[in-house]
Amino acid sequence: MTDPILKTQDLRFSYTTAEGVTPVVLDGVNLEIQDGSFVAVLGHNGSGKSTFVKLLTRLYMPTEGEILLNGKNINEYDYLQYSRLFSSVFQDFALYNLSLGENIVMADEYHFERLESAVRESGLSSLVSSNKNGYDTIIYKWHDPEGIEPSGGEGQRIAIARACYHGRDIYILDEPTAALDPMAEYEIYTQFNSMITGKCAILITHRLSAVQLADKVAVFDDGQVAECGTHTELYAKGGIYTEMFDKQAQFY
Repeated sequence: MTDPILKTQDLRFSYTTAEGVTPVVLDGVNLEIQDGSFVAVLGHNGSGKSTFVKLLTRLYMPTEGEILLNGKNINEYDYLQYSRLFSSVFQDFALYNLSLGENIVMADEYHFERLESAVRESGLSSLVSSNKNGYDTIIYKWHDPEGIEPSGGEGQRIAIARACYHGRDIYILDEPTAALDPMAEYEIYTQFNSMITGKCAILITHRLSAVQLADKVAVFDDGQVAECGTHTELYAKGGIYTEMFDKQAQFY
């Protein structure tokens, strides 16, 4: 077994509201995420999933406990050096009134071969080829009548292509397809799974269309990891995961 690339130890997080109340969001989370593995983090809204991601990426600081990267507290690493480990796709990603290529690369200069690879792997080749301006096609029509209005699925793929282009060591997807129907969601996750071969990936979701692709599933409930294992192990257990899966099975 490989050494874990990330490990949380008794991770706790709470915040103080304007009324002086201090809700506990995470309460003693212990989880190992090994190098090269695909981990799905599940749970109902409010179970602490997104807070967990924000702690991993150092957007939040733990109230108690720690997060280790290869045995070293993540706060001991240079912040910019640490942040460059992650390629993230969030539910509220942004598209800009720039060209399609610029929306993916997000830089003045780029490697064309890497761009083509990211487009191909994220399923955007048909969008590029169907527009006469190709990568120079402008997103939105605010300043260019020949601009395009990407569909929800196309927008998701652009965001994923952006993460793929930069190709960091750890991919994080935090509810990136919540606005899509289950079949479109599963298609995107299947493509993403082929993109991350050999990489570490963390998928945060409350929907189960991609969990069977994951090496490990962690079920969050009331700020804790209530269940952890493979899809087969957790489904056979007959607990929270089984109930969630059965309720959603009719849509898949």
